[in-house]
Amino acid sequence: MAVDAAALRAGLGAAALLLALVGVWLSGVLARPEASSWAGAVSMVALCLLLGLGALPVLGGTPTVPLIAAAAGVWGASSVIGGWLQVAQRADVSPLQVGLADLTAGVQMGLPVAVGALGSTAVLLWCVAAMRFDPPVPVVAVVAALGVLVVSVTGHGGESAWIPVVLGVHSLCAAWWAGTLAALVATTRGKRDWARLLPEFSHRAVVVVAALTVSGVVAAVAQMGIGAQLWDTGYGRIVIAKSVLLVAAVGLAWWYRRSWVPRARRHAAGERESIGRAGAELLVLTVILGLAAGLATTGAG
Repeated sequence: MAVDAAALRAGLGAAALLLALVGVWLSGVLARPEASSWAGAVSMVALCLLLGLGALPVLGGTPTVPLIAAAAGVWGASSVIGGWLQVAQRADVSPLQVGLADLTAGVQMGLPVAVGALGSTAVLLWCVAAMRFDPPVPVVAVVAALGVLVVSVTGHGGESAWIPVVLGVHSLCAAWWAGTLAALVATTRGKRDWARLLPEFSHRAVVVVAALTVSGVVAAVAQMGIGAQLWDTGYGRIVIAKSVLLVAAVGLAWWYRRSWVPRARRHAAGERESIGRAGAELLVLTVILGLAAGLATTGAG
């Protein structure tokens, strides 16, 4: 059973990354995002996992240091690659012609790269420290949250004083939801741990999902308005696709809250069932993350 559960976790991890890239591909069907959105999706998946792992102690869980290190490494590498591709495309040159000075020039492109490189390094140093003593785990969540905020604000939210705030709330809520689910799938073992951690997650998720939904609606209306531009522009079509999948994810979460969560609390849900149900919800969310990565490099006009 343990081997089967481990294989299921590994399969869900691979599927989650693949579906994030499917989300980017779908955004390419609906609009014309920049090539850097592929790296952006990988970066966001890693950031979400880091945030979820760092937030596990709030639920009573314990993350694994190797998984934190792996996620940090992927975040740093994908941030640099994404910035490199973005600079090359906007300068209309080959990526091989982009130098370090070009990569770090300007807040719009340089800040996410700098935060990704420095933030991932900070987390890796935290992992080294964790081999000798017990540094506070929430530090990882704070660094990841900063990375999420930088990506959301510099991606497509800098045109007013308050829209970046709304987008920041929206992005943090989405990252916590997806990342904590991913962390639970990766680290929770046996009926007893699921019975202890899942109700805590479900209790906090109600507020997070409500804030995610409200902030998403406010941001979309403020940026796009209500009218033909929602389906006549690529940006609007991606927003619609995200909204449809978000409704599906919220509906699935509501059903799980009424069925799976009470069973898990009573130790009536097996480990594989809990991994599978959490994984199904996570897979829907990763497609949304891929769409969000495409949206971040798609013009609103």
